Amino acid sequence: MDRDPDHKAWMSLRLSRVLDDIGANRQVVKKRRETFLLREAVETILLKLFGLNSTCFHFGSQSEGSTTLGMNSDIDLLTCHNDTNIMSDWLDWEAGMQNFLMVKEESTPPQHYWLQLISSIAPEPVRYNGQEYCFPHIDGRVFESNKKWQHSGKLLFGMNFRCNGPSISHSEEWDLVIGLKCNVLPPEVDRWFHLPRRGHWPTPEMMQAARECSCFLVPDGHFESLNENIEWRLSPSQIERILVFSFTTVQLKCYVVLKMIKKYIMEQYLSHHSKLTSFHCKTVMFFTIERISPEEWREDRLIGCIGYCLQTLEFFLMKGYCPHYIIPEVNLFEGKITRRYQLLLLEKLKENLNNNLMILYDLQYDILGQRFRSPASDMFETRSTIFRKINNVLAGDFIRLGTRKYLGGPNNELNPEQFLRFFTFISIIPEDDYVIHILTRYERRVISVLKPLIYSFLASLTSSFYIQHDLQFTQEIFQLYERSLDTDVTSSRLKLASMLYCRGYLIRAVDVLNDVERRYDDNVHAACGCGRKYEGEKPPDLFSESAINDWNYETVIRKVALCVRFTRFEAFCVPPILLYEMNRAVNNDVQFRSFTEHYWMNMAVIDSRQYLFYLQYLTYGKLGLRHRQVQAHLNLLNCFRNQDMVNTMHHPETACNLLGHCFEMEENLADALKYYRLSVRNISRNNAANWHIRRLTGNQ
Repeated sequence: MDRDPDHKAWMSLRLSRVLDDIGANRQVVKKRRETFLLREAVETILLKLFGLNSTCFHFGSQSEGSTTLGMNSDIDLLTCHNDTNIMSDWLDWEAGMQNFLMVKEESTPPQHYWLQLISSIAPEPVRYNGQEYCFPHIDGRVFESNKKWQHSGKLLFGMNFRCNGPSISHSEEWDLVIGLKCNVLPPEVDRWFHLPRRGHWPTPEMMQAARECSCFLVPDGHFESLNENIEWRLSPSQIERILVFSFTTVQLKCYVVLKMIKKYIMEQYLSHHSKLTSFHCKTVMFFTIERISPEEWREDRLIGCIGYCLQTLEFFLMKGYCPHYIIPEVNLFEGKITRRYQLLLLEKLKENLNNNLMILYDLQYDILGQRFRSPASDMFETRSTIFRKINNVLAGDFIRLGTRKYLGGPNNELNPEQFLRFFTFISIIPEDDYVIHILTRYERRVISVLKPLIYSFLASLTSSFYIQHDLQFTQEIFQLYERSLDTDVTSSRLKLASMLYCRGYLIRAVDVLNDVERRYDDNVHAACGCGRKYEGEKPPDLFSESAINDWNYETVIRKVALCVRFTRFEAFCVPPILLYEMNRAVNNDVQFRSFTEHYWMNMAVIDSRQYLFYLQYLTYGKLGLRHRQVQAHLNLLNCFRNQDMVNTMHHPETACNLLGHCFEMEENLADALKYYRLSVRNISRNNAANWHIRRLTGNQ
């Protein structure tokens, strides 16, 4: 005990255990990283399916695994446009590409470049002729503005538009950045590979992997520059991700605590004009790991390791200079923290280093301070419960991603080229060994996720065309439906039943509906890809205590009932009343749609359970099975009498409209009007119930 008078080893082990309990452990970190690498593949393949030559990358806390539930970290997504050629030399010019030459003038700040427009026809500069978002220089050269992406973001996101540095977004949860890939490593990054090092970190293997990474130019000018509008900041994010992925568990725990301390200090001492960021913490970690021996990074020395990191930050604050780890000419304090607040922060750091980091007891994120004081308290959720919550969040988020945008943009447009890409995607890939061989394991998993969704869409789209033109169904259509059944428990089967009803195959429709009803047991959870969230909504609990250590999409999807979606291309596969849902806007309602709502509000979208009962009502009615029809109507009505079912509805207004239509068919117009008005009372705009009320009241 005399060797450890401050009990740092004991305190370190306690802190390490608390961090394990809140999700900063190897299992959760691995799961987060796997999930976001898989998301990259999903987003990239979706873009390519719709003809966009872009690649997506997830950077930041979520993909690194350096966060917890209580830290509420946002999601950072960089989209790289591959059809833009960034030239470092005239020899890099490519015909038919959008070419830009990287230019650095004497006045250009470190880490920044200007992008000169070069012709796509010949390797010669473009002359200014009034192009939008292009700036002419005094010597006749023309440079690309970095404000172009903000303008595009305003058009895309409308009233939801947010901007922070190079990132644009439609919500606080996301930071979206456009990146242009450099053909070769810029000189300032290449110099980093030749710097003298102590030898233990980064390792030669990491340096080799880093050499194969790309650097990006992002639209962010220097805050003090006279040419801020045409400056593009160099971002070696891929290299930085390799460095973070090399962190040991202890180093990652240290990084998480460092970011919690940063958030606490920001809230307590720094004004909104100064900003200590997670990137400052990451930079501090890089320099600390480089200078501290690997033997020091042990669980029983965690408190000391956090102290080493704070000493590194203290040193930077004393100098007033925080160097970028890869581009040391850049001072990361510039434009973020004024000298006044640097000195205030320095004073607070010294206090905490002198009092054995008592600040740890004040950290409220994930109740870390309370857990640290009393780690065995019954008040806290168990580690397995938190792990299950994290798995539910990741799984639910991935389900929404995989189902949200596979049908295209806001207008659900599908031209012949896109249609051909869909068929190519589902037909060539399974047969082509060469294609399978060159795909990454993440891309192969994504294909297995997306194929049933595309089969379902193509089957319904083709069926709608055949029904519209009264053509004889072929066996291939039913094969498409058969291959689509693995989307989830219910939605693809309900689309099949909907088609069978509209085609007049009523007995077969009943068989499918009965099968769906058997499958929809208490273990199935309603899920939706629309991105609609309600106050207090929690992710479904998809995992049992025995199944939390691992999950994959194929397993989770067997416990989920997705919403059923129909685009206008599938109009002849839906009961006519749902066509109102594809035209739900009244007057200027469209202006009041959020960014995510633009992706689905021109579709008919309905929760599986309620659509099941509605289809049963219609089908039994057509067959003359009155008793079963009445029971289906009662089942749909009971969905609104059961608060648990109401709480799990993602589209209650549409379900309410279907119930109102059932009352219409029962010739009970008073109750029909009652439920249409209830629907409008809950969601007043962009609700087809407004049209139904006009129909019934004669107010056209």
